[in-house]
Amino acid sequence: MKTMRQKTPIKVFPRATPLSSRGNSGSSLPSDPVQVYCRVRPLPCDSDLSCLRVTAPNTVVLTPPEIAINYKISNLKETQYIFKHVFEPSASQHECYSTVAQPLVEALVRGKNGLLFTYGVTGSGKTYTMTGDMQHRGIMPRCLDALFRTIADFQAKKFIFKPDRLNGFDILSDADAALERQQELHSKLHRVRRKDTDPEIASKASVEPSELSGIDEDNIYSVFITYVEVYNNSVYDLLEETTIQKTLQSKMVREDANRNMFVHGVTEVEVKTMEEALEVFQIGQKRKRVGHTILNAESSRSHSVFTIRLVQAPVDNHGEHVVQDRNAVTVSQLSLVDLAGSERTNRTGNTGQRLREAGNINNSLMTLRTCLEILRENQMTGGNKKVPYRESKVTHLFKNYFDGEGHVRMIVCVNPRAEDYDETAQVMKFAEMTQDVQIARPTPVKVDVGLTPGRRKANQLYKIALSDIERRHGEVESKEIDLGLVYSLGPNFPELKLSGPEAESIIQELIKTLENRILKRKSLVDDFDARQDKFRMNLLKLEKDNAALKSENVSIKGVLAQSRQKIKAMENKIVIYESSIDDLNRRNRTLEERVRELNGQLNQKTQQLNQKEMEKERQRKKYNSKIAVESEKMSRELEIKLQEQKNKLKQEIDDKNERLMLVSKIISGETPVKRSNSVDELATPVSSRPAAGSKFYTPRAARGVAVANPRHRRSRSTGERWLEHRAANPVPLGTIMQPYIPDRKSVTALNDAQDVTGSKASKYCLITQEADTEGELETKLFKGDIIPTTGGGAQVILNDVELLKQYSPTRSPPGSNRKRTSSNQQQQQQHWQNGASVVVAASAPPMSEVQGTGSKYSTGIEGHANGGKKAKY
Repeated sequence: MKTMRQKTPIKVFPRATPLSSRGNSGSSLPSDPVQVYCRVRPLPCDSDLSCLRVTAPNTVVLTPPEIAINYKISNLKETQYIFKHVFEPSASQHECYSTVAQPLVEALVRGKNGLLFTYGVTGSGKTYTMTGDMQHRGIMPRCLDALFRTIADFQAKKFIFKPDRLNGFDILSDADAALERQQELHSKLHRVRRKDTDPEIASKASVEPSELSGIDEDNIYSVFITYVEVYNNSVYDLLEETTIQKTLQSKMVREDANRNMFVHGVTEVEVKTMEEALEVFQIGQKRKRVGHTILNAESSRSHSVFTIRLVQAPVDNHGEHVVQDRNAVTVSQLSLVDLAGSERTNRTGNTGQRLREAGNINNSLMTLRTCLEILRENQMTGGNKKVPYRESKVTHLFKNYFDGEGHVRMIVCVNPRAEDYDETAQVMKFAEMTQDVQIARPTPVKVDVGLTPGRRKANQLYKIALSDIERRHGEVESKEIDLGLVYSLGPNFPELKLSGPEAESIIQELIKTLENRILKRKSLVDDFDARQDKFRMNLLKLEKDNAALKSENVSIKGVLAQSRQKIKAMENKIVIYESSIDDLNRRNRTLEERVRELNGQLNQKTQQLNQKEMEKERQRKKYNSKIAVESEKMSRELEIKLQEQKNKLKQEIDDKNERLMLVSKIISGETPVKRSNSVDELATPVSSRPAAGSKFYTPRAARGVAVANPRHRRSRSTGERWLEHRAANPVPLGTIMQPYIPDRKSVTALNDAQDVTGSKASKYCLITQEADTEGELETKLFKGDIIPTTGGGAQVILNDVELLKQYSPTRSPPGSNRKRTSSNQQQQQQHWQNGASVVVAASAPPMSEVQGTGSKYSTGIEGHANGGKKAKY
C-alpha cells in the first residue's frame, strides 16, 4: 500500500467559533444565558451558626444574623435566590463535574469553546471545587480524564501540531515530528526530571468511566495546556521555563487574526496522558502565589486560568496522515478559571503586601461585575454602551466569550457561616445579575474535505487482513486498494415533483433508479454473504491465535513484573547513592572549609613565630650591645678603683712610715710609754687625706679591729639559725633546684647592728643576682658564720659560695671559653677562694645594702666606745 507523500509544514491558525462583536441584543444569533450554579460548603464546626439553607434543588434562602452590619437599622429580611442548580454540602465532586463541566468537555470535543468560573469569598471552597485533593479530585482533573479517555485511540503523534506562540499552530510532517521527538528525548536524558504526581492519579481522578460521545473517528487530536495567573493586574506564565533565581516576567494580552484574545508568548505544552498533564499542572501550581491570612491558611493571591486546547484535523484518504489543509484544522478550548476570593480588610487584618494584593483582587472582581452589568444593560435596553474590558486583565482575556460565542458557566461557592453573611450577600447579588447576561450559542463546526466517511477504520481493517495474509503466505505484493468500501445503493433519488399523471419521464427515471438499486442490493447481499463466511473463518483463526497470545501474554507479564521490581530496586539504590553522594559532598565542603581555616591559622601562627624570632633576635642584639657597654664601663670603674686602692695603700704606707719614724725617735730618746688598752694600741690615726670617690671602704679609724675567735663554734644543741640577706624584689629563678633554708630570718637591708647581733643567728647568707657575659641570669649565694667579738658585736666570715645558673644544652658549658679581661678579676676569685670576712660592731651605725663582690666584704664595721653614729667603710 502506498503512503502519502509528505509536504512542507504549513502554518495553521486556530479555527474556532466566530467571535463577531455583539454590542446589543439586536443580534439574530441564538443565545443562552450564563448558567450559574451554587455550591454550599459544609460548616467547619457543628456549633457554628448558619445564615443559609437550601429549600429546593435550585433555591437557597439567605437569613441575616444578628451580627450582620446594619441588622437593626436596615431591618434586613430573608432573601431567596434561584440558580441553575444548588449543590448541598453533602454533594460529591463527581456530581459537580457531571452536572457542570461534563457538557463543556463534550462541546470541546465537538469543536466548541467553553468557560467555567468559580466565584466566592475567601475560604468558600473555590480551589477545592476546581482542583480538589489527592482523594477527591476536582473538576479540572476529571475533565482531563474524560478527554483523554475519549480521544485515546485517535491521538496524533507528538509534534504533528506545534504551537507558534501566536495562538496558531504549525503542521509538521512525520519526519520533522520524529526529529522533534528525538530532540526532546535527548534533552530528557541529560536532565533528571522529578515527578510530582502519583502514578495512580488517573484512577483517583474519576471512579466511573467518563468516555464521552460525539467523537469523529476520521479526525486526529492533540491536547495542549496553558497555565497563567493574573497577579496584581499582571499576567504571568506559570509554565515558563526559567531558572530558580529568575522571577517570572509579565505577559501581554493580544488579539489574533480571528479576533480571539490570547496571552502573547505563553507556553503551550503538548500532553498525551492525564498523568503528564497533571504533572505540568503541579509545576505551575508550585509557582502560583499563595499566602496565609486569618480566614484561610492557603489563600490564593491571584486569579489562575488553566486552559485545555484541543486541536483536531481530518486524516487523508488512507486514514493515516493528517490532511495538509489549513482550513481543515479546528481548535477549541476550555478555560477553567479559579478566581481569588474577595476580602474585607477589617476581617482579614491584612497589611503591607497582603493588603495590596487584596486591593487588586477586589478591583478586578469589581471590574468583572461592572462589565457584566453594562453588558446586561445593553442587551436589555438595546443600547451600545462601551464595556470596560481593558480595565482588568481578567475581563480583557475573556472578552471574546462575552462578545462572541461559547458556553459560559459559573459556580458560586458559599460558606454558610453567619460571620460571612455580608460578603455572601454581595456574592449572591452578583450571581443573580450574571444569570441575566446572554451569550451567543456556538455554531456547530463540521469540516468536510470530500473524503469517504469511515476511511480510518477501513484502513485499520485492511492492515489487519494484509498482516494475516503475510503470516500465512509470506510476502504479498503491495497493491493499490480503494478504501472507500462504504455500502451504498447508488445515487440519490431524482426530484419527485409530479405536476400531473403525464409526467412519464420522471416515472421512468424513478423506475430505472429503483431497478439499479435492486441489482445493487443483490450484489451487495452476495458480497456480504461471502464476507460473512470469510469473517467467520478469520474469527475462528483469531480465536485460536488469541488463546496462544493469552498464554504468551501471561509469561510476558511475569517477566515484566520482575523487570519492574528490578527497576524499582535500582531506582531505590540510585536514590540512596545520590543521598550518599550529597552527604559526602557536604562533608567534603565542610572539610575543605576546615582545611582553609586551619591553613589560615597556620599562616597566622607562622607569621607570629617569625615576628617573635625577629623580636628575639633584636632583643639579643640589644642586650649584647648593652652587655658590651656595661663590661667596658665596669672595666673602667675597676681601673679607677684599682688606682684608688693603690693611692690608698701608698698613703697607708706613708702613715706607717711616719709612725715608725716616730717610734724610732721615742726609742732613741728613751721616752717612757704610757699604758693603754688594747683598742688604743691597735687604733690607727685617721688620715687627713681620705680617698676621693670611694663608696665601698670606710676610712681608716683611729681604733683597732675588734678581737674575735675564728674557731668559735656555737653549741650544737641550740641549732643553726640563718640570717638571709636578699634583694627587695628578686628575679624568679625558674630552676628545679631551689635554695632551701629551714630556720631563717630574711632581711633586705642591714640598716642596724641589731639586725645581726639581735637575731640570734649563727649563719649568714647573701643572695645576689647578676647577668653573665652571655646575658643569662646568674644567682650566687654567699654563706658564712656569725662570730661574736670582744666589743659585744659580731663578725661575719664568708667561707662558701653557691652558684645557680641555667644555659642551653646546645652551647658550651659556662666558663669553658670565658677569659678574664683583667688581673683584678683573678685576684678577686682567689680572694673569695681564701674567704672574706665582715665585722659588725655592737654599737655600729646602720649599714647600707652591701654591693659588689670580694671588695665589699674585705673590711668590717667597727663600733666606737663613745657610741657614735658614724660608720667607717
